[in-house]
Amino acid sequence: MYRMLERAGSRLLGMFVAEVDASAAVCYVRNYRACWQCAGRPCEACCDSQGQNCQYIICK
Repeated sequence: MYRMLERAGSRLLGMFVAEVDASAAVCYVRNYRACWQCAGRPCEACCDSQGQNCQYIICK
């Protein structure tokens, strides 16, 4: 009986909770000589594999 409830609960939870794509969490730290966010100064940014969608930027 417990197993049936567990399976039903898992299916119900799966209907309401979105799946998370683990690859979206990948962050590549890149160094740039000139960043517009830092008024042309160098910066370090955590971006996706294409160098876009930067999560954070640290001005140097």
